[in-house]
Amino acid sequence: MGGVGKTELVVKYARQHEHDYPGGVCWFSVRSSDIATEILTFAKNYLKLEIPQRDFQEQPLTLKQQIDWCWQNWQPPEGLVLVIFDDVNDLENFNEYLPTFKRFRILITTRLRNIDTNIEEISLDVLSPEEALELLINLVEFNKENINKVNKELETAKELCEWLGYLPLGIELVGRYIAKKPPHFKIAKMLEELKKQRLQQEGINPKQKTLSTAQLGVKAAFELSWLELNEQTQKLAALLSLFAAEIFEWSWVESITNSLSWDENGVEEALEQLYQRHLVNSLEVEDKHYYKIHTLISEFLQEKLAALEEIDELKRAFALYFIDIARSISWSATLELINSVKNAIPHLATVAENLTDWINDENLISPFVGLVRFYYGQGLYTQAQLWCEQCLSVVKSRLGENHPDYATSLNNLALLYNFQGKYHKAEPLYIQALELTKRILGENHPDYARSLNNLALLYNSQGKYDKAEPLCIQALELNKRILGENHPIYAISLNNLAGLYYSQGKYDKAEPLCVQALELTKRILGENHPGYARSLNNLAGLYESQGKYDKAEPLYIQALELRKSILGENHPNYATSLSNLALLYKSQGKYDKAEPLCIQALELRQRILGENHPGYARSLNHLALLYNSQGKYDKAEPLCIQALELRQRILGENHPGYARSLNHLALIYNSQGKYDKAEPLCIQALELRKHILGENHPDYASSLKDLAGLYDSQEKYDKAEPLYIQVLKIFEQRLGINHPNTNICRKNLENLRSAMNSTDL
Repeated sequence: MGGVGKTELVVKYARQHEHDYPGGVCWFSVRSSDIATEILTFAKNYLKLEIPQRDFQEQPLTLKQQIDWCWQNWQPPEGLVLVIFDDVNDLENFNEYLPTFKRFRILITTRLRNIDTNIEEISLDVLSPEEALELLINLVEFNKENINKVNKELETAKELCEWLGYLPLGIELVGRYIAKKPPHFKIAKMLEELKKQRLQQEGINPKQKTLSTAQLGVKAAFELSWLELNEQTQKLAALLSLFAAEIFEWSWVESITNSLSWDENGVEEALEQLYQRHLVNSLEVEDKHYYKIHTLISEFLQEKLAALEEIDELKRAFALYFIDIARSISWSATLELINSVKNAIPHLATVAENLTDWINDENLISPFVGLVRFYYGQGLYTQAQLWCEQCLSVVKSRLGENHPDYATSLNNLALLYNFQGKYHKAEPLYIQALELTKRILGENHPDYARSLNNLALLYNSQGKYDKAEPLCIQALELNKRILGENHPIYAISLNNLAGLYYSQGKYDKAEPLCVQALELTKRILGENHPGYARSLNNLAGLYESQGKYDKAEPLYIQALELRKSILGENHPNYATSLSNLALLYKSQGKYDKAEPLCIQALELRQRILGENHPGYARSLNHLALLYNSQGKYDKAEPLCIQALELRQRILGENHPGYARSLNHLALIYNSQGKYDKAEPLCIQALELRKHILGENHPDYASSLKDLAGLYDSQEKYDKAEPLYIQVLKIFEQRLGINHPNTNICRKNLENLRSAMNSTDL
């Protein structure tokens, strides 16, 4: 039962027997959270595991399969590992998530019975009469003025312990209550008040008789403590009951009470009263101070909350505070941000699940979007998707399918699919969101232009340039008409269209758009703005692709210095600028300049994004390709393999980024003459791109080109020639006859035929 001391006993056991578990002790508090999510988050954040999303047959892994993978791939130090699941209150699928390897030992605390015949159940009874009396003495006589108080009323004290059902929590509440009273206060008076309180409560609420005798004693003890609290303290206690059964920071409480215009000194005094009466506990976690409320006390406090006139006001203030936290979580959240908000996530989940009735329509999607971004930022796509779907359901139920936030929710889910390379799932959602936005807001609204852009970017990723271009142009013209040519969003539209032309190699069309976007951003936002740095970076990338290195380098350097001054050296965009400049130097053969920048970008992304992020994999690839260009194959190969495995785990085997890593590794093997290793990777990347992107995508053609180059290197000209011909046809159709890639392919084919003729002679 609640209050018997399950958690305290397990803590004591873990501390006393720590030496028996050299592999470590892992603690999951799971009462108010999803067990599967807790395990995956632990594996990501603490074990630094990159959890795969798909198996080798490209099928999505279930939650159970992902968790089994975590237990299997956790490599703690030698020896037994103790895994504790504290306060399990939901048995559905619970056993499926437990580790089955012999080195793991499992402890579970729960109020439930008969979990599984394979799990040994240790029934934790209440204290013995002797233990209960000893605990009461220790608590009461902690106040030196009460020495021998219990012995003076020994029989009454024994009766009091019996009346409390020998439940530790009840004895603790009563013991602390007595300890705060003047020395003349009698234990008999305490027992009389408790009995009177229980009778009174049973008359008011007959339903509480479903509680056990011991819990009724705790309830009566709680009621006496409650009656001694002043109005301010009672309101604070009721507010605290809104927190999930997890740790919380006092600064959160201060912010909420400030929004309610409560007196700061009164709130501090209220906390002191609650702490002294053991209604709230304090604890240290990772060298930081937190508070927590016992689950049984929290249940009693929730009853008090329900009776308060201010209940709606408290719930609204609580929800709004965590909505602000949700809004601070961006799609590009860094590891630092993730760690700064991770303790708030269970409470934000409580808002999303239980308090949406106290959130106005304008903020309804905010807690869900915050949770989506939190899990998305860690690569926990399954959890992000669940919150996306729940958001969609809540918005649909409350606001209907003809509301802008429903369209936003569709867009968010589509974005999640798009990032994972699940284009076939993303496209219908983007189209639905576009049509919905058009119907609700009309074609003259910025949100409609945004939806056009989203769909255009998806088509661009798929190489469907003929579909993407008219959407990009339409979005640009719409933003120009609605917002005018002096608006940052118009500059973004210019950049998007330039990016599309860049993908097609239409540099003559892309360049004036990039220049216009840069000048516009400079005029609107100034030269000390991240948007200006982004525009500098885009134009530099365009010049680099054209081989105009003398124009690209100063722009890249300017963007790098600007991001350093605006964003600091601990920002992902600064790492991006380092990488871009490094790749430019690599293209010029300036390896001595490129290498330190590549390494700096890699270390920076590792520190701010963690090793479980696509950006870190990208940096590994960049450094690997740099080493490959220098002929340092012993350094290049392990980095490329690490990037490949990382992308496989984060993005799955059905993602364009995974195909790109396959190609890169094949390139390194080809450079070393390891053709037997390179060929299967080339073929796998080719088939994967065909499956994801289709046979008319330039990336598919690039895979054909790489395979043709591999055969060319082996003088297998009869295999290489038809592939080069196929590549040339695709490049001419999709990129144009004058695109650099088209010209390179045409030259490769000419060289191949010259080699064939030479061989024939």
